[in-house]
Amino acid sequence: MNREQKIPQFSDLLVTPMMLIALSAGVAMGADPLVSNQTDAVGLGTPHASLDSGLGVEFMTCGGAAGDFNNDGHLDLFIIGGSASTDHLYINDGTGNFSDEAAAWGVDRAHTGSGVAVGDYDNDGWLDLMVTSQGLPNQPRPDVHILYRNNGDGTFSDVTAAAGLGGSYNPFNLVDTFSPAFGDYDLDGDLDLAVAGWYGGSKLFQNNGDGTFSDVTVAALDADMTDVRAFAPRFVDMDGDRYPEILWVSDFETSKYFRNDGDGTFTNMTPANGTGLDSNGMGNTFGDYNNDGIFDWYVTSRIGTNGIPGPGASGNMLYMGTATPHVFSEESVSRGANFGFWGWGAVSLDIDHDGYLDIFATNGFSSSGLDMTPSRMYLNDGTANFVDIASQCGMDDGGQGRGVVHGDFDGDGDEDIFLINCRQKHVYYRNELDGDDINSITLDFDTSAVDNLAPNGFGTRVQFVSDSHTQLRYLDGGSNYLSQSELSVHVGLGSDADADITISWANGDVTNLVSVQPGRYTITALSCPADLTGDGSLNFFDISEFLTMYLAQHPQADLSGDGQFNFFDVSAYLVAYQGGCP
Repeated sequence: MNREQKIPQFSDLLVTPMMLIALSAGVAMGADPLVSNQTDAVGLGTPHASLDSGLGVEFMTCGGAAGDFNNDGHLDLFIIGGSASTDHLYINDGTGNFSDEAAAWGVDRAHTGSGVAVGDYDNDGWLDLMVTSQGLPNQPRPDVHILYRNNGDGTFSDVTAAAGLGGSYNPFNLVDTFSPAFGDYDLDGDLDLAVAGWYGGSKLFQNNGDGTFSDVTVAALDADMTDVRAFAPRFVDMDGDRYPEILWVSDFETSKYFRNDGDGTFTNMTPANGTGLDSNGMGNTFGDYNNDGIFDWYVTSRIGTNGIPGPGASGNMLYMGTATPHVFSEESVSRGANFGFWGWGAVSLDIDHDGYLDIFATNGFSSSGLDMTPSRMYLNDGTANFVDIASQCGMDDGGQGRGVVHGDFDGDGDEDIFLINCRQKHVYYRNELDGDDINSITLDFDTSAVDNLAPNGFGTRVQFVSDSHTQLRYLDGGSNYLSQSELSVHVGLGSDADADITISWANGDVTNLVSVQPGRYTITALSCPADLTGDGSLNFFDISEFLTMYLAQHPQADLSGDGQFNFFDVSAYLVAYQGGCP
């Protein structure tokens, strides 16, 4: 099926102060990208503030992360405040408006914060926070990093020392720590932790399953991390064997692509596999940009003042995956995604719901004439060739962009972008697609009923097959640069009515869903098909849960697998219920 391609009309190019329409001739679209700057209107107008006004480390450290911290179904934000302020916890009221409740939750820390990771490290059903820091305001020191445990009652507790990440011996050692990232690299069902350090302080911590971590950097990684000038790690299964690789983005040509060997160790594949060519790796994102079933990797860097890539100024790198696992072809220039000024955070999202992943990349640094340089909104034309439409759609903020977060903050089915600026006001771009243009599927994951699955679906690989597209997604908690986005997977469907979905869980189980309609669904991993509450027993509550799902036409209630909701599904559930659980 051919997708419709809208022909730009003169009237489409009109711009109002609150609403900006982007069109780019020759770029295949599902809908015209439509965003508005709602930063102040929704309560996110407090700027990052720094005591240091020079080009010190803090000018590079302003991150944040998204997560549903109170489990009310709405996406919240934790944002680093800076040494002249305190950190912010913006709680979503359910309408896409926010209030800063950091003080009430006990996270209004005054420090020189840098990066944030979100994940339920202790498997208690509540999202926790890992916050890295350069020290106290005007007092650099290595023991101010914070692991916040979510108590589930509207408060967090500092458990850094108890978890083995602090105290008199601090395993990070140096005040150079940037991005943290959670991921289950050993597939034991709990979240491990990678932390990037620029002065050789990068660390890999294994979760011991009892609320503590052990430093396994030397034992697990076959590279000398003291020589790595790291900024942003992330855990991604790049070859489909379920074991996530670690993509460790680093400065001065020291980026590392670590293949997961499946035995608790990693092999450094760089640069023989075609990666690590970025001169100054800062941030990164990944995705299947040409829908060929193979993940690609995008790394931000800096480019020369004359806009020409070269030694010491590579520009952003686009490593396209090949048919040979872990082997890549760098194609950023030919595909239009190289020129990004001085790159930092980047995220992949289908902003126009045409069935192809686009890339939003931040920029800015007061050096080499790249001070007030705009962000890039690279629109995918359907073949993994990109056109920057930032200036047309008003997403070319010229501030000191560092971190970036995307997610559906207003719950309307499209993904919004929160751009984090250093020493300036941040920018919240609300996606204004509406009506038939919001043709998408978003999946959240509940893995609490299966012991060997990491919480919230970390490590879950999902294929969406519709009439026009075959799309691949993977849920990771990696850092794009000091920042982490929503823990969900999202696809646009273009003009297609539905999609067949194959969910490959990290433990090897597979769930197939047929003819799933556009919408947002929580998919539950089950050890027993009839135990829909996941409590290990079959009773009235499971029947009630099935009826609720059935009436809502939730895809997991289609037990006959025919894309319909009828008597056969009810019958199939009754058979499963009578059969009991293993």
